[in-house]
Amino acid sequence: MAISTEAQAPRPPLLQRVTPRAWVIFDVALSVLFFVGGLAILTVDRGKSGVPPHFAWLLVSLCLASAPIALRRRFPVLVLLTVTAAVAASTMLGQPFIGVPFVALPLYGVVVRFDRRISLAALFTVELLLLTSLGVAALNGPLAGGASFHVVVAGATWIIGDSVRTRRAHGARLANEAEERRLQEAARAQNTIVEERLQIARELHDIVAHSLGVIAVQSGVGGHVLDSQPEEARKSLAAIEATSRSALKEVRGLLGVLRRGDHEEPSRAPAPRIIDLHRLFDELRGAGLSVAYAVHGKVVEVSPSMDLTVYRIVQEALTNVRKHSNATNASVDITFESRALLVSVVDDGNVGARPSIACSDEPRNGDAGHGIIGMRERARVFGGVLTAEQLDDGGFQVQARLPLGEATT
Repeated sequence: MAISTEAQAPRPPLLQRVTPRAWVIFDVALSVLFFVGGLAILTVDRGKSGVPPHFAWLLVSLCLASAPIALRRRFPVLVLLTVTAAVAASTMLGQPFIGVPFVALPLYGVVVRFDRRISLAALFTVELLLLTSLGVAALNGPLAGGASFHVVVAGATWIIGDSVRTRRAHGARLANEAEERRLQEAARAQNTIVEERLQIARELHDIVAHSLGVIAVQSGVGGHVLDSQPEEARKSLAAIEATSRSALKEVRGLLGVLRRGDHEEPSRAPAPRIIDLHRLFDELRGAGLSVAYAVHGKVVEVSPSMDLTVYRIVQEALTNVRKHSNATNASVDITFESRALLVSVVDDGNVGARPSIACSDEPRNGDAGHGIIGMRERARVFGGVLTAEQLDDGGFQVQARLPLGEATT
């Protein structure tokens, strides 16, 4: 026999499982029960001393004190006033119906439904009517034992009802706070997913755009000199092989991080750093772009994420130089200032050979626009800024200023 392993949801408390129709039947039953109890008191008194005075009025008061209880959930305030007035009237007629808590249920319904200010006003009104009726009854003759029964029951009912209302409000507040926390956690998780997607998109763009750009240039050179200079063509093929292997390794590393399980160890392959820029420059020199590199200021250690960001900004800027200009020379300067790291990439290409989209965040011409956006997003992660502009002499400059410190994320 198969055993179900599915966890069953816990059943709600008994009172929460009672249907509205069942509550109505319950109130009607209580109304009848209270009427029978009051009638029994009148019958006993009638048997002891004959028909009590004002018997007809007492019977009317009994009906008004018990029948409205069936409607206490629909008209709580009106039922409370009616029942209290009926009990007060019977008390003034000499019959307080001791032992039957007519006022308790209507008052409890008002206290648990409304705030404390309204419930206190209701308690004050009830007690005032009951005490007034006791005063009138005392003027007409001696009070029966336990005549203050309804006064005491009303006070005790308010205390119980207020405690229940406070506990319910506290539970509802805790439930709302838990729901708010759940929604905030869901929003944070969604934001994390979006940020991870943007980061993956930036990494893939930087890897693929740079590598394919080098391969395209080298393949063009190789095809051009294949017959006349086979040795140069061989060098181009070697450069294509090296670049493609490097790109393949980086893509596999990125995919390995994405595919690993939650309990698997991440890849230990180091991410590109500032000290690895010389390899990037070697690839570009092989593609016909001469790169001059200089570091200024006192070199300080930066976080691994900033190290990678500087590398990617330089890589993307030089990739755009190679793809969107006829530049043959570029310079890369990294300056360590007291509170910021300044990265500058300048080339000698002319304006006409480069789309103007590099100055804008709008990707109007393919990868160049996405490249500028990606570099600016990387700089903003650290609270930095990045500018990209054409120079008066026909060149182009990309400059990023990154505050030294931890990333804002």
